[in-house]
Amino acid sequence: MKLKCILLLVTGLVTGLITMGLISDKEHFVSTNEMVAIAENECQVLNAEGLAELMMGEEVYTLIDVRQEIEHYYGYIPGSVMLPRGSLEFNIENKEFWENEGIYMPLKEEAIVVYCKKGNRGALAAHTLKHMGYKKVYYLEGGFKQWELSYPDYVEKNLQALGGAHEEEDTGGC
Repeated sequence: MKLKCILLLVTGLVTGLITMGLISDKEHFVSTNEMVAIAENECQVLNAEGLAELMMGEEVYTLIDVRQEIEHYYGYIPGSVMLPRGSLEFNIENKEFWENEGIYMPLKEEAIVVYCKKGNRGALAAHTLKHMGYKKVYYLEGGFKQWELSYPDYVEKNLQALGGAHEEEDTGGC
């Protein structure tokens, strides 16, 4: 009888902890690198050449820069929309956000390419979008840095947006 009471108590305790979310059967990550590796394995990668082909082709796509605002201004891929990873989930389906960008909101069946500086945040962003139901999500292998090395003539900057960028005066000095 005492054993039954203990088993019943333990079962009730475990059930309560699971219900409260203190114990979970969902996977836990050991490190950020492990999270990125899982995202890379579960998502489609697109290299710089593949992105260039997509950009020159006829397929409808949306190119999203998931870096922070200040990173975007120092250099970005033409035609990309700045949507930092921290607000991706909140704005990807926000019609007002897309109207402010001057383009339509991407459909779940259309191609979306996300990129960051080197590729890790892009992989995590692609993973998130995939779990949100987007079907054709890619992350740019090597990120903006690889694009910049591969296609330096296809990089734009917006240094005026930084607020402190002024042209140097021509003073004839060294």
